[in-house]
Amino acid sequence: MKSFWALVACIAVGVLSAYAEERVDVTARFDHDFHLDKVIAVRGLQCDYCHNFKVDPKTKTAVFLPGMSTSALNRPVKAICHECHQSAEAKNKAAPKECYTCHRSQESLRDIKPRNHQNIGWAQGHSTNARIDGDSCMNCHTTSQCVKCHQRRNDVEFKNHSRNFRFYHSVVARAQPQKCDTCHSKSFCIDCHSGKK
Repeated sequence: MKSFWALVACIAVGVLSAYAEERVDVTARFDHDFHLDKVIAVRGLQCDYCHNFKVDPKTKTAVFLPGMSTSALNRPVKAICHECHQSAEAKNKAAPKECYTCHRSQESLRDIKPRNHQNIGWAQGHSTNARIDGDSCMNCHTTSQCVKCHQRRNDVEFKNHSRNFRFYHSVVARAQPQKCDTCHSKSFCIDCHSGKK
């Protein structure tokens, strides 16, 4: 029986690498054998739970389903993986929830960041989104990350401003002082302009 599942896994991996709509670093680390033994067999799932094919029980061959020409998976990789690994349901309790289980580096996590994070003004305007839908922020971030960043309000960092910003920041400060207040306290400005920094 194990060799049958190994065959199915090989077919799935081969088809996946040929047709995957999402080739993220996760697919290279996905352990089919582990999931077959510990998840799929235990729950009585079939290949078509994730894939666009079924295994014919008589011939033991893959029968491709509609949509196979565009993807070996019937849903995006993220949806399939997160169904267990980001679920609070009791049946998924044993599935690791840490992002680094599959995504091995900060770079790979940056590669999959949401589209709205890729906008130029995202850092300056993210507070509105956090107030409206803070739960979605918690899919990737922890409260401590927010606190850590916001406690550094008065640090001089160049990730939010260009290196030349100090030469023309007075224009922005006069036109839209509320923008400065987002990250800096009034004492920050006073200390800098009085020579304390």
